[in-house]
Amino acid sequence: MRKPTLATQILAINALLIVATAAAAIAAARLSLDDVVGRRQALVLVAGILGMVLVNSVVLRRRFAPLDKLIDVMERIDLASPGQRADVPEADSEDVVRLVQAFNRMLGRLEDERSRTAAAVLHGQESERARVARDLHDECNQALTAVLLRLEAHVHDAPAGLQAELRETKTVAIAAMDELLRLARELRPAALDDHGLEAALRTQMQRFSDTTGVPATLRCYDPLNDLADHEQTVVYRVVQESLSNITRHARAASVVVEVGRDHGRPVVRIVDDGVGFSTLEDSDGIGLVGMRERARLARGRLQVTSAPGRGTAVELRLDRDLWLASEQEAA
Repeated sequence: MRKPTLATQILAINALLIVATAAAAIAAARLSLDDVVGRRQALVLVAGILGMVLVNSVVLRRRFAPLDKLIDVMERIDLASPGQRADVPEADSEDVVRLVQAFNRMLGRLEDERSRTAAAVLHGQESERARVARDLHDECNQALTAVLLRLEAHVHDAPAGLQAELRETKTVAIAAMDELLRLARELRPAALDDHGLEAALRTQMQRFSDTTGVPATLRCYDPLNDLADHEQTVVYRVVQESLSNITRHARAASVVVEVGRDHGRPVVRIVDDGVGFSTLEDSDGIGLVGMRERARLARGRLQVTSAPGRGTAVELRLDRDLWLASEQEAA
């Protein structure tokens, strides 16, 4: 059963107190209802009681209206969309103003803690990816290289019947080396560390086209060389996850990636002409959660626009100045 609101409870208590006070006054005055004067006095008293209860109800509702609005704002706040703050301009009570300010400060602390936690998790992921990539490249690849050299040495000395089998084994080892190198590049792209974001994106898109046969175009209006290392990693991973989604779900005929700035803020767009999907449905299963987490790590925002049969556009906007301004406002 739904519990009554605080305003209703206070109104009910006040009404009981008014009625009790009136009843006590009637008993003390020994008001009689037998004559006309007594009945008139009773009617005036009842009308006064009803008037006081009505005025009390109006005053309480007006006083509690800012609290009701604050509760509505609290229910709509989503930490997945940072920068939202409660605003109750009609609050004329110091207690309500303090409550709104305290709630906004709490939101700021939660967003800051969420950002730090996400940064720590993603930094740990990238560090572990880099370690595994080094191990694959250095240890496993070197071991397979040694195997290939030994196979090559044994091919010449082996009997004719065994040479074909050794060459086949050599082919399998070469394929395993190529796969290990591919995994190492996927885990931590060397081009991103050695040549920068633009070169890493071009390499990634060329590999996407070679694998899927889908033409992919990179339009780099600004190389974004001033981005921090973790921000470049976020851009690279968002593009990588978008291309992976396109490979698995989109059935696209072409892909365009645009990198540049909008009013000085870095913007990355990945657009395909595939089957699309409805953004009204739950689409977290196609990697959007991880992409949004990475966007928040770079103090940015991710927006996905899609519709069935009309393709998909993923936009990463690193509006860090707006984020910092909203946090300073809350503080």
